[in-house]
Parts: sequence; structure tokens; C-alpha cells
Amino acid sequence: MDMRKTSLILLFAMLASGSLLAQGEIDEQMRVMLRDESTFAAFLNSNGFGANYRYGYWRNARNQFILDADFAYVKHPKEYKTTLSYNYSTHRYILGKQNLFWELKGTAGWQKELYRKIDRTGISVRMFYAGGVSVGFLKPIYYKVLTLSPVGQILDEEYLKYTPSIHQETIGGRGPFFKGFNEIKVVPGLTGKTGFSFEYSQKDAIVHALEAAVSLTVYPKNINIMATEKNNFLFFNLIVGYRFGRIIDISEASRSRTWKEKRAERKAQKDTLPYPMY
Repeated sequence: MDMRKTSLILLFAMLASGSLLAQGEIDEQMRVMLRDESTFAAFLNSNGFGANYRYGYWRNARNQFILDADFAYVKHPKEYKTTLSYNYSTHRYILGKQNLFWELKGTAGWQKELYRKIDRTGISVRMFYAGGVSVGFLKPIYYKVLTLSPVGQILDEEYLKYTPSIHQETIGGRGPFFKGFNEIKVVPGLTGKTGFSFEYSQKDAIVHALEAAVSLTVYPKNINIMATEKNNFLFFNLIVGYRFGRIIDISEASRSRTWKEKRAERKAQKDTLPYPMY
């Protein structure tokens, strides 16, 4: 596991916890009472990065039922990009990488508000957990392989999948990204995650949050990302992310108003506030 990413995650958790002691202006804005949440997130984890969509259904004053959809790019911990020693203008590539791997996850679970913010500069702390299915996509990687003369002159080139018989000195860089999409393999799996969300928006109708979480995903067989390294069927990740979105008013009165009326109401509310909203 990349120690730099692990250190970043621990630092994030310490800073977020320390900020809970901050005090600020009392929050006097009008709040949405019957509410759901629709949010997006971008995240980094210990073996890649991705994006998330979450819809939260408030069941009571403290608890949400959440539905999550994640899409992530997964790397092997032994990946190392290189270039040709005799031609640095070629595309960088990862020697021995056999497949690109993406995950599409769908999960359901709960989010509980542990600490509610009282003032505008406060932080709401939430704990969430969810489980569901993961669908993995393996796309083979093609390399540009050169045929060289005894004196090093390029006689021919072709795109081939990596095999141990391909020597590094005959690789001319990575092949086209879309080559191999017709050979994608699908691997189903199971996944679960849990973590904390630190929501700090100063406006009631908007969501801004930082998240720290751990996840575990398991597949029925090894995911062959590298041809030259050991591959795994189990993926454990530390995750940090930024979440943003909005509160959805689900009251009958809100649903009966037109979007023009809702926009005019939000503008009037903003104009009457004694301080600017961010």
C-alpha cells in the first residue's frame, strides 16, 4: 500500500476531527424540514480513483437510507510507468501490465448523523455503511511491438498483447486506448464500505463534505491486472473524497410549486439574510 496515500488519509481524519471544536455565527436561516439529499463525489483510494453518486432518503431526524453508485479505476500496487531508453518522445507505458480494470458498484445502506452542526461554521459528523454488488471490467492492453534489424533499424511494427516473450527493447510504447474494447471481460463480485462524512456547508440547501472510508471488494477469481506480478481477488482500500450536492425538499407544498416559484423564493430568502451565504 502506498504510504503517502495512507499518511494523507490519516492527516485528513485528524484535521477533520480537530475542526469540530470550532465556533462560529449562530445559524438563523430557514431550514428545509422534509428533505432528501442528491450528491456527487470524487475520491482517491489506495489503489486508484473514481466518482460516486449518492441519493439519501431521510427516515427520521438522524438517519438516512442511502443508495450509492461508484465507478472507479483500479491499479496494481506494482505498476511503474517507463519510457523507451532510446526514444523519450514515445507514450509512457507500464511494462508487464496485462489488463486495464474498472469497477462499477451499486450499494445500499444507512447514514447516521452523530453530531449536528449548530452554527454556520460548524461541522456535521455522519457515519455511513453500505454493501452491495461490484461488476469488474477487464480490458486487454496492447503494446506497439517493433521488429528491429541487427543494427537497430525499425523494419516493422504491430500491436500485440503483452506476453513474457516480448522483450522491453522491442516495445515502441503503448497501443491505442480503444483497441481491445471488443474483448472486455466482466467479473461480478461483492463489496462493502464504511466511513465518516464531515459536512461543512454554510447553506442549508447545499451539501459540501469531506469523507474518509474503508472498503472491501471480493471477486470469485484473481483479477489479472499484471502479467509479471501476483494478482489478487480481494481488494481492501482506504478512501478519501470530496462530496457536493443539494437538499431536495420532498414536502407536498414544495412539489406543488413550479420551478419559477421555487427560484423566486430562494432569491427572496437570500436577499433577506443578514449575512452572505457561501
